[in-house]
Amino acid sequence: MVESLNLEKSISRELDKDVKLMKSNTLKNIKGSLKTYKEEYKYTPLFKKTANKIQIDDSKLDYDIEKIKSSIPKNDDYKIIVIDGLYKEELSKIPSGVLINKYSDLSEDMKGEFQKAYRGFDDSKKDIFSSINTINHLECLTICVEKDVNIKNKISIINFTNSTQSSYFRKSILIKKSSYVSFSEEFLGSTEEISFSNSVSEIFLDENSKLDYFSCQNFRKNFHFNSINVFQRKDSISNFHTYSFSGATIRNNLNILLKDKNCYANMYGFYAVKNKSHIDNHTTVDHMDENSISNEHYKGIVEGGSRGVFNGKIYVRQKAQKTNAFQSNNNILLSDNAKVNTKPQLEIWADDVKCSHGCTVGQLDEDALFYLMSRGIPKKEATSILLSAFSSDITEKIEDENLRKHYEELILSELEGLNYE
Repeated sequence: MVESLNLEKSISRELDKDVKLMKSNTLKNIKGSLKTYKEEYKYTPLFKKTANKIQIDDSKLDYDIEKIKSSIPKNDDYKIIVIDGLYKEELSKIPSGVLINKYSDLSEDMKGEFQKAYRGFDDSKKDIFSSINTINHLECLTICVEKDVNIKNKISIINFTNSTQSSYFRKSILIKKSSYVSFSEEFLGSTEEISFSNSVSEIFLDENSKLDYFSCQNFRKNFHFNSINVFQRKDSISNFHTYSFSGATIRNNLNILLKDKNCYANMYGFYAVKNKSHIDNHTTVDHMDENSISNEHYKGIVEGGSRGVFNGKIYVRQKAQKTNAFQSNNNILLSDNAKVNTKPQLEIWADDVKCSHGCTVGQLDEDALFYLMSRGIPKKEATSILLSAFSSDITEKIEDENLRKHYEELILSELEGLNYE
């Protein structure tokens, strides 16, 4: 299966000797990542659906730049524009205190800095799609937030997929000591054709840094793999928000390593799935040292022959005493042929901890629905009110008022498209 992908072609075109070595080593070890595929993807046969689309198509570099320009939001203060994995500096606007380069253009000193966040801790050793991304990505975009920098306004990362074959996105983000930044990332298709996109991001948070990261996916018929890998040092804080809507098949990996003491990680997710779409969220949090906190809450609404998957893992190492870890997944099924597979997991080697996990799968509260309808509210509107209230536990965690309003409106728009008559 792997042999048919012609991955050697991508390695042969790589000019950076260090990256070429990384790609070659990944190819040698790719069978190891393939071994875990059967278990990790047993509810999501993504390989079977995309095997003929994961090669690099040279023709995809031709694109309608005017059409893409018209799709770029005009009201964003700062933006990073990427087309089929290639950074477009002329379309981007970057705040001071943030350095953006292609990895191949970095000085040797800066390459040494980014080895903390690139090639350091992605999940390619255990995930076949991350392995393929490591081999096939054309360039790695490096984002460095300098020390003691506070970026008040969010930076939008807008990824355009233009190919009917595949697009590979690779980002390496380094947030230095005592800095704060907020990223809002989305993927937009510039073609109506079915395509496959593969994105891997590695994020390094230095001591006392803070990150807000928003990811939104609304792909129609497209297939999408997204892996975010996070490494946190002492006193750092990360807040991840993942919103997934329609798409043929979407797989999200979120892996967070809390390396030092007093790390804090929040993970919030919401998915509303319709039209036989498939959303798969896999998360891992690894508590390596004491006094760290992780808080994870995902909610989903599934309708119309669609499927939702949630697999969350929390590891608490022996050294990680006084860990506080919470994990929850709640789902509402709106039709008899909707399905959810959910599996929260804990592995604890420490004895002085507070950890909990749980999941629920059910239908709308009929009593609450009857109450609203008895007050003269039509069934569809009453249902929409209950579903909006269900999602509010996630959106209320967004501190930025404008962003919170944006996602509330987006969710409401998606809920109105669900069939719950």
